[in-house]
Amino acid sequence: MTPRECIADLDASLATDGEQIVLQRMTLGPSGAQIPLSVFCIAFVRGYEPDQMVGGITQQHRRVILSPTQIIAAGWTSGRPASEDGRVPKEGNKVIIGGKVHNVEAAGPKYVAGELVRIELSVKG
Repeated sequence: MTPRECIADLDASLATDGEQIVLQRMTLGPSGAQIPLSVFCIAFVRGYEPDQMVGGITQQHRRVILSPTQIIAAGWTSGRPASEDGRVPKEGNKVIIGGKVHNVEAAGPKYVAGELVRIELSVKG
């Protein structure tokens, strides 16, 4: 399966069964004011099963799976250093799910043939 096909399949599944979230990072504006840089995404949001609650994972954690499609279209970046993939959210970024803010604790990007095709996040809030 090509990267484009992987993304298209994920986007189709998200369109059917996903929910809208907001991915956000804060940046400093004039006078040190915090300015949110946001992108609306469609994602799968799931809780963790009891047997997955290890290594600090609790009931307050959520697993978020999203496509890079909306991130790339919006030109959103996570604030990662230039040597890293800025399309991948990082610890400290925020995810707003149903109006509630969650902190990104970990991100697992998935690549096929060197192209970003899927992002899995662990968020808490």
